[in-house]
Amino acid sequence: MKTHIFIATTQGLVAIQNITPIDDEDISSVVSVNGTSTTANISGSYHNFVKKGVGIIQQMFGACSYRVDISARIDQGNSWQVAMYLAHLAQSKGLLGNGDVSKDDTVICATGEVNTSNHQILAVTEVALKFKLAQPQLEQWTALGAKVQFLLPHANQSDIQPNNYIRLVNNLEQAALALPNSTQSQTLSSVKNNKLVSVNSRLKLIISAFILVTIIFLGFREFTSITSNKYQSVTNKENISKEEPTTKTQLVALVKQGETCAATTSQNISLSNTTFAALALNQLCELYLQPHNSQVQILLVAKDAYTVLPLTQNSQGWQIPLPKNRLSDRSYFLVTIAQNLNEEKIEQLRVYREAMPNPNLLTESALDDWLQTQNVKFAVFSHKLVVE
Repeated sequence: MKTHIFIATTQGLVAIQNITPIDDEDISSVVSVNGTSTTANISGSYHNFVKKGVGIIQQMFGACSYRVDISARIDQGNSWQVAMYLAHLAQSKGLLGNGDVSKDDTVICATGEVNTSNHQILAVTEVALKFKLAQPQLEQWTALGAKVQFLLPHANQSDIQPNNYIRLVNNLEQAALALPNSTQSQTLSSVKNNKLVSVNSRLKLIISAFILVTIIFLGFREFTSITSNKYQSVTNKENISKEEPTTKTQLVALVKQGETCAATTSQNISLSNTTFAALALNQLCELYLQPHNSQVQILLVAKDAYTVLPLTQNSQGWQIPLPKNRLSDRSYFLVTIAQNLNEEKIEQLRVYREAMPNPNLLTESALDDWLQTQNVKFAVFSHKLVVE
């Protein structure tokens, strides 16, 4: 099931078909029409929307430039910004569709400008016309079995009659709630179950109060001992799960011998505790993690962005993608895991990550806490690519 994002315009709905990170400061972000070399006139404005300092996309999602494919030209205005933000968010979660809607998919149509300082959603013009043009298509998708929403700035509430499609939003946090969130539904289900268990437990306590008090008194010492043993067992298991991969994990860099990568030399990067020595980005050609052979999955988790990226393996190891022409250092965690996390679990990690107001708030301890809940053996390493 995919999430399809559409920009509501005065010419009809425009699908955001694909987003490709470029991550090259020498290349401006661009909006392409239908995957061709034809660019939309909003490309310059979109570049500013991405750029750190005036925009928000680079800060939130990591790359310094992107190519976005849309289904039709958009020539002016900024009312595409809310939809574009949602498309980046969906793409970061692996949810973004290409505009071809199927049964059970999610469709989000949006109009609204973003205040990039406080993330409030600003009023736009012609919302009644935009909805009128979109409505026949919204009804077709609903009949198909898709979940359909039309996001509108709360400031435009008086410009349109309420209906089942309209969802008013004040800020990007509210807009983001339109995306599917299986984690939230699972949490709500757990809360309900816990409440039922709690009610039943109270009834049993009332009926068996005297017996329970006696058992608690007599068994307190044994309970304490068991709890202590369990804690020690978990601690030992955790230490084992981290110690062996840590001592046998290598970071291997292919470094330029001249001005280009035509000739390289291989270097093993030193490891202190769980931190690899920093590397100068302009000297690197390729970078690989070679973990202990018990580790079957590697995740790159950015410290300065909300990126969570499963790495791919080849004959030289697990390849770490290198950003091009960055103006600032890149810091990240490398998580080695002994059992594969499925796509749903990785998505839950992204949700956990994005719940932090700022990407820099992620610490190794916080990452450890989440990984401990997954009942997998893992190790966490830190590394930095330095811009000189």
